[in-house]
Amino acid sequence: MRTMILMIMIAAAVAIAAVILLSTSADHEFQYRQISCSGDFIQHGNGCISDPKSIEPNTIMIYHVPENSAGTRLAISPQTLVIDVEENNTITWINQGIFTAKVTDRESGLWGIDEIEPSAKKSIQLNSTGFYSFLVVADVEGEVGRIVALGKNVDSLSVGNRAKMAQAIISDNFREYPELVGVGSGGAPGTGVSITINEKELELHEDAKSYYHEKYRKIIPFEVPITIEFGEPIRLDWEK
Repeated sequence: MRTMILMIMIAAAVAIAAVILLSTSADHEFQYRQISCSGDFIQHGNGCISDPKSIEPNTIMIYHVPENSAGTRLAISPQTLVIDVEENNTITWINQGIFTAKVTDRESGLWGIDEIEPSAKKSIQLNSTGFYSFLVVADVEGEVGRIVALGKNVDSLSVGNRAKMAQAIISDNFREYPELVGVGSGGAPGTGVSITINEKELELHEDAKSYYHEKYRKIIPFEVPITIEFGEPIRLDWEK
């Protein structure tokens, strides 16, 4: 009986580890079918999203996109918004969707926006640097987004807060870093951000760990401990 329970526990642990690893993998690690996106939309996975480059600074778009034959799904763009609170601390959500939406702070519950009607917009001001996570809800659907608020005192924030900010910045730009396998934070106190690079890069650089440590140190616009690791990407064959 004890042996059976132990086997079940091991199987559950393996399944959980697989889910965690999958959640930190990038879109470019999977094989998606190519689709044509019109206007200011770009492909994201097997669907189209609003191109963040076409959106005004400090603005988050709420909208619905076609979802196969099942209708539409809720989407936001960009999913990670980076701002400088000393240049412009106002953030605006514009609802281009088909349902009334609301925004809720997922970190502390101290702020939120109720009832953004379709074709309407509402704004808030963030006065402090740091990492913010929010939930957009429209009808029965929800979508999570993140805000990285930079400023002069960002280096005085806790290592854990800066690690989450760094993780958000890097993970939101997976397409720009083909060598990237995963990025995480939330390890032991003071460990900062952990970046996993495709192990094949070890063959391309004399000192790959130093090379990529320097690369990502320049990408992250503040000081934070960086750990570079190497691993094999997870590749799944989706519909072709």
